[in-house]
Amino acid sequence: MSARDLIRAFFEANIGKVVTTQQIRQVARISEYARRIRELRDEEGMQIKSHIDRPDLKPGEYILET
Repeated sequence: MSARDLIRAFFEANIGKVVTTQQIRQVARISEYARRIRELRDEEGMQIKSHIDRPDLKPGEYILET
């Protein structure tokens, strides 16, 4: 599986739960995880939110809303 596939599966397994950059890095085994998250948002339309989108999240936290 590609890093993008691994990140997608991780988010889908944790819908509605806050996940951290450390967890994402461990799952994907790459340092460029942020690029893969952007691809999932932009190209696949996944509703992945960060502290920029939601004030209840801290920097380095993400959540897949739906």
